[in-house]
Amino acid sequence: MISEEELIQRCKNNDQSAQKMLFEKYANRMMAVCMRYCKNREDAKDLLHDGFYKVFVNIKKFKGDSAIATWMTRVFINLALNSQRIGRNKYDHYEFDPAMEKESVVAVSEEIDTIAPEVVLAALQQLPDKYKIVLNMYAVERMSHKEIAKKLGITEGSSKSRLSRGRVMLNTLLKHN
Repeated sequence: MISEEELIQRCKNNDQSAQKMLFEKYANRMMAVCMRYCKNREDAKDLLHDGFYKVFVNIKKFKGDSAIATWMTRVFINLALNSQRIGRNKYDHYEFDPAMEKESVVAVSEEIDTIAPEVVLAALQQLPDKYKIVLNMYAVERMSHKEIAKKLGITEGSSKSRLSRGRVMLNTLLKHN
């Protein structure tokens, strides 16, 4: 078994067997990232392949300041966000229903802890993109509202609002499942 440093170096030298090893090592982790940003499995698979292509094209830029998985995750998130921006007109636009905000929010307690991850992911995929993306960036990627606002070209207030509404909608979906 080769070290991660050697694997990365071989990928930088366009070694296809090393690229295959890197893909096999991180495909499941990156697919999880893709699923959080896509509406369905097919779109996530497309993003996975596009993301690995981008990783292999740009791996020479990887300096080793972070773990390769962290760097790759950023590549995948940026690609997902860029494809959201480019394809914005392809998706149905959703107007927030203020009545949903009045729904009771599921308490973060044992009730949430008993929900299967697949159920949460399925509910997350039902959210409109603008809420799903902010929820992912804040809760999963641990980005600040300032970072989210900068990445998405929105205000911090919009980021906070989208997070709040996304949480309400997600909790409502989980409550009805």
